Amino acid sequence: MRVNTEEAVVIVLDDTGLDKETSKNCDVSTLEDMLMERLESDGTGVLDGSESGPAGTTIFLYGADCEKMFASVEPVLKSYALCRNGRVVIRCGGPGSGQREIRLPGKPI
Repeated sequence: MRVNTEEAVVIVLDDTGLDKETSKNCDVSTLEDMLMERLESDGTGVLDGSESGPAGTTIFLYGADCEKMFASVEPVLKSYALCRNGRVVIRCGGPGSGQREIRLPGKPI
């Protein structure tokens, strides 16, 4: 049986507004490791890579249930300083499906 992996959680980091301390102490690789650990531990999805550009970094997560994936990684996103002022796009279904966007807090919780 093939598992549906078309639902997505797309994390868009605001690399441009980070303070020097956050830039020094946090990195995308560590964040990706933390996200993969959460997804693997509860089996909700996979991290399919990231893209970096002048406006920031985007991380792509895919799985069978976007809401479960987001619930799994939300604590990491809210606590890791690199995610400050980022946003998360939660897409229920394949490309072109309905989606919602969440803004991450400016300070870790």
